[in-house]
Formats: sequence, C-alpha cells, structure tokens
Amino acid sequence: MKDLLRKHNNTTGIRKQTQANISAAVLYQLTSVVCSLILPRYILLYFGSDVNGMLQSISQLLTYTMIMEFGIGGLITSSLYKPLADGDREAVSDIFNNAKKFFNKISYVYIVLVVLFAVVAKAVIKTNFDFWYVSSMVIILGANYYFNYYFALAHRLLLRADQKIRIIQGVQSLTLILNTIVCVAAIKLGAGIHTVKAISSLVFLINPVLFRLCVKHYYHISTSVYDKDRVLPRKRDGMIHHIAFFIHMNTDIVLLSIFSGTKEVSVYSVYNSVIYAIENFFTTISDSISAALGNLIAKDEKDKLRTSFELYQTVNTAAATFVCIAEAILIIPFVNIYTKGITDVNYIRPTFAYIMIAAQWFYCVRIPYNNIINAAGHYKQTKRGAYIEVMINMGISIIAVSRWGLIGVALGTMTAMAARTVYMSWYLSKNILHRKLKLFAKDTVLNICLGLTLIYILSNTITISADNLLLWAVYAAVISIIIMFAVIVFNLIINRTTIVTIIKCLNKKSIFYRIYISWKKYSVNLRHRLK
Repeated sequence: MKDLLRKHNNTTGIRKQTQANISAAVLYQLTSVVCSLILPRYILLYFGSDVNGMLQSISQLLTYTMIMEFGIGGLITSSLYKPLADGDREAVSDIFNNAKKFFNKISYVYIVLVVLFAVVAKAVIKTNFDFWYVSSMVIILGANYYFNYYFALAHRLLLRADQKIRIIQGVQSLTLILNTIVCVAAIKLGAGIHTVKAISSLVFLINPVLFRLCVKHYYHISTSVYDKDRVLPRKRDGMIHHIAFFIHMNTDIVLLSIFSGTKEVSVYSVYNSVIYAIENFFTTISDSISAALGNLIAKDEKDKLRTSFELYQTVNTAAATFVCIAEAILIIPFVNIYTKGITDVNYIRPTFAYIMIAAQWFYCVRIPYNNIINAAGHYKQTKRGAYIEVMINMGISIIAVSRWGLIGVALGTMTAMAARTVYMSWYLSKNILHRKLKLFAKDTVLNICLGLTLIYILSNTITISADNLLLWAVYAAVISIIIMFAVIVFNLIINRTTIVTIIKCLNKKSIFYRIYISWKKYSVNLRHRLK
C-alpha cells in the first residue's frame, strides 16, 4: 500500500512540475516574442539594415564557438535523470562537478577564439563598416555570450534535468524585459550601438548569477569526489548531434554574411525572428516535457511512456500545423508593417518565407521524436541521421546561395529538416517505442494536405488590408480562429482515439471536458433516436 501511495505521489508531483514548467515556458515565449520584435525594430529605425545585419552576422558566427561544447550538455542532462530520480546525491555531485570543470576549461578556449574572430571579422563579414567598428562589436557580443552560456552552463543543465525549467524560464523572462526596456531607453537617449550592446551584456549577467544561487539553494553539491570512475559521457557520441543543430540554426546567416552581405542578413533576420520565436516556443515546451519523459525512461515505465508519447506527438503535430498555416498567411502582411519606413533593402520575399515555414514545420514535428531519443541517451545510435542532415544542409546551401541567395539557403534548410525528421521517426518506431511507421506517414501526409488546402483557400478568400499592427492583429485573430477550428476538427477525425484520451486527462472542470461530455451525451441520444 505504501508503494502504491509513493508511486501515486511521485506521478502527481511529476505532473504538477510539468504543468508549472509549461506555464513558465509559455510566459517566457510570449515575453521573448514581444521583446525580439521591439528591440530589432528600434535598431532598424535608428541604425539601419546594415547595422542590424552586422549584429546578426556576428551573433551567428559567435554561436559557432559553442560547438566546443561537443554536445556534451545533452549527454550530461540525460545522465542526471536517473541519479536525480533515485535521490543519489553523490552521483549528482560528481556529474555536476565534472561538468563544471569541463565547461571552465573550454571557456578559456572560447575567449581566445573571440579575440581571433575580432581580428578576422571584417574580412569574413561583407559590410561597409571599418575594422575597429566590427572588431569592437565582436568583443562586446562575445562577452554577452560568455556570461549567458559558459558562466553557469552546468548549473542550468542541473536545473533542467531536475524539472525546474520554470526557474530558468522565469529568470530569463525577467532579464529579457529588463534588457528591452534599458536598451530602448538608451537608443532613444542617443546612445551608439556599441554602448547599447555593452549595457545589454551587463543586464544578461543577471541570468548566470541567479542560476548559481538557485543551485546553491536547492542542492547540496559537495566538492569531494565520491567515485573517480564516474566521468562525463563520451563527447564523440553527442558531438555530431550538436554540430547538426548548430548548422540548422546558424548556417544560413553565415553563408549570407559571406556571399550576400549584411543587408540580406537583415532581411533573413526579420523573417527568422518570427520563425525562431515559434520554433523556440515548441523547443521550450519540449524542454518542460523532456525531463518527465526522461524520468519515465529511467524507471522503465514503457506503457506509460508510449501513451505519453502518442498524446504529446498528436498535440504537437496539430499545433505545428496550425501555427505554420497561420504564419504562411500572415507573415508577409506583418513584415510589410514591421519594416514600414525602411527602404534601404526589399523586405517582401514571399517565396523565401514559405520555404522557411515549411522547414519550420518539419523541425517542430520532429521535436517529440528527438526528445525520446535524447532522453533514452541514443546519441551514438542516431548519429547517422545527424550526418545526413549536415551534408544535405551544407551541400544544397553552398551550391544554391550564390545563385538564389535567400531562397538557396532556405531550400537547403528545408530539405535537411525533412530528411532528419523522417529518419528520427523511423529510428524511434523501430528501436525504442516499436510503433508502426505508417502512423507517422499518415499524420505527415494528411497534415501537409490540410495545410496546403487551407493556405490556398484562405489566401484567395481573405485579403489582409492592414497598415498597422493593431488592425493586423484583428485579421490574425479571425484567421487563427478559423484555422484552429479546421485543425481541431481534422484531428478529431484522423486521431479520434488519441484526442478523446487527451480530453479525458483534462481537469473535469475545464470547458474542453464539458464540451466532450456534452458531445458524447448528444451522440448517444442521437443513436437511440435513429434506432
């Protein structure tokens, strides 16, 4: 009886933590979207497309230094699931301390790379600014990345593995808001872009400081080594996954910086700010769920894992389809309003936008598959898929960028995303969950057909005539309601059993549960009358 109560309490605790993490993730993403639209708009207005493109180029090139992590962050997170679930404080301390030592070492290498990049940045980035202007910006942004990434990475990984994503997202939400307020104020007061970014670096120093304080408060990390044989997971197993992720996130801007110039990078960044915000929303939600999935894997609860995955995958695919359909219809009118008054480059690129949205859909759809694979620690077994993604993305992008520019790099990204998504679904179906691959194929084909149909119908029946964001938001709300209704009805038809299970899992006081009960009673009465 005690075991049953303990198991029930543990399940309830995991559910509550997951709900809290998701709520914090949603709040963070809303904050991130708003802030990522406000600050770049002021930079475009006050400093122009060339400065905005230069900042994006430097930022993306700096992120390549994070490849030095070798993907070990994901391996550390997955290795912490079991000792945290078992309450093994000694193992947690050893893993944390080893991780901290590793990240401290590579942080020194990072500093050297930033200095070297500051020397060669002007030669790499196609821009009109002089050497000192570009190099000094590299140093300032490099400091920002150091504080945000290496300074407390081990602490952030521990909090994430222990399902405390809400703490990470809460802290990041506060610093994003503070950074936006301070930077906009500085811009309006006439500060130069270097001063603005230097202030931003100081604001983001708040993140690692608070993460360190949280770890000190919640965990009794010992400096003693309990087991000398307990070392970090093999870097080689996760390295290729890490590289594939960074190529997906950064290759486009780097190639455009070299071959097309910073103004084209600025165009890319405006569209990508919307696309990345949505991708990041899905990724953040997945982070909130992955720790719970890792807990199920650590406890070998296969049936519950399989059920949880089916629910997660169905909701995730439907949400991705809804978002991408709405985005395809609304993004060009939004960009038209957002870049109003900026005439130094053409920002209206519909073909590029549609290809990037297609790539985004494949990326978002694969997140549940990626979560299970990572939580199970199958990095070595799935590195072939990462190789495929890297080769396709780099190969197509490098060949196509010189001829088609933005469209060329977008084609490389989309093709690579689709290939890796198919590979992940195949691997998961065959090796971990043993589900039929045709389930993935059915959902993929049907959702693509639904998306193309709705985009064609709505684009030809609704003309968005908006010259300000408020009017655009009204159109967006109406169109989103129509799309949401269509996607929900569609998924009720093709995934009726899964959707019913989801509704049953909802709180009985929720409106969705009441609608379900009312619909069920109506269906039963109707069948009786027909008989």
